[in-house]
Amino acid sequence: MNAYKLDEGSQYCLECGDPIPYGRSDRKYCSDKCRHRYHNRETRRWHRRCARIIGILETNYGILESLIKLGVENALKSDLVQMGYNLDFLTSCRKVGHRMVCRCFDIRYEETESRLRNISFDRFAWRDEE
Repeated sequence: MNAYKLDEGSQYCLECGDPIPYGRSDRKYCSDKCRHRYHNRETRRWHRRCARIIGILETNYGILESLIKLGVENALKSDLVQMGYNLDFLTSCRKVGHRMVCRCFDIRYEETESRLRNISFDRFAWRDEE
């Protein structure tokens, strides 16, 4: 079995779309330039997605932190959403007994159908003291 193709095949470069006339049969790019351009674009896309998620988590954290500073331990989800909280993003969540205990970094809370309860800093998590 020949792993190299020598004729004009049906494979095309993932970056520019030009046919790949020679090389290994599993080759994806026509040149190093196209390979680098493709991977650089994918890396930028990944970094933008991560930055967006981190931004949402920072917003959620800020909202929860402001509630703690005001002495609020319980909040309706609908009120949080109005404040800009995104319920789809958190850093961890697990079931403890019959409760769902979730975290947004070092802030811990219990999630119910309609509210977040017992919102507080996790006393075991590392935190910068101001």
